Amino acid sequence: MELQYNTQQEKITLTEYGRGVQEMIEHLKLEKDRDKRNILAHTVFRVMINLNPDIKNQTDYEQTVWDHMHEIAHFDLDIDNEYPKPEPATKKAPPEHLGYKAVLSKYRYYGRNLIDMIDGAKDMEDGELKTMYINYIASFMVNSSKNWNEEDLTPEQIVQHLADLSQGQLQVIPDSLDIHIEKVRRPNNRNSNNNNRNKGNKKKKNFNPKYKKR
Repeated sequence: MELQYNTQQEKITLTEYGRGVQEMIEHLKLEKDRDKRNILAHTVFRVMINLNPDIKNQTDYEQTVWDHMHEIAHFDLDIDNEYPKPEPATKKAPPEHLGYKAVLSKYRYYGRNLIDMIDGAKDMEDGELKTMYINYIASFMVNSSKNWNEEDLTPEQIVQHLADLSQGQLQVIPDSLDIHIEKVRRPNNRNSNNNNRNKGNKKKKNFNPKYKKR
């Protein structure tokens, strides 16, 4: 299993969609067949909505998602849809922050968004794009468990969780997973530990019986 830190990779253009979507869009740009590129683009479009379902509350959300796809591609993506390709100068403000759903999934530490991601993966055709997306989901699961439960999940556990949460529709071989581990910076507790130690070493003042408590 190859481990990569995010600090070694390209900066994410729109963090709402994560690194996995950015890699899918970069893959789209390499597809020479226009018809196939359009089919893959519509698949990525559905994935982006599944990742951020609250975007449907926005007016003309479909055009917003397509615009986001072009922005992630640095406006270098030649695809066909019912909306005009945006120009870099038309970007006025960062996208609206999309809230986290209150409803949690069966595995609480993953969060409800994982179910949306898995639903998107179930609808994808087998191929390189689906493999990339499943690796993105698996990486999300490993990092979520590590951050919230301080537990390092094995590929076998990830595969079992994917099968459970997809009702058996996602069957993956553990050795085929390519998981990216996020490097978490821990706060330096040295100063706080020293302060606590100094507090414990302070001597208690002797009580002078001359002064009575009131």
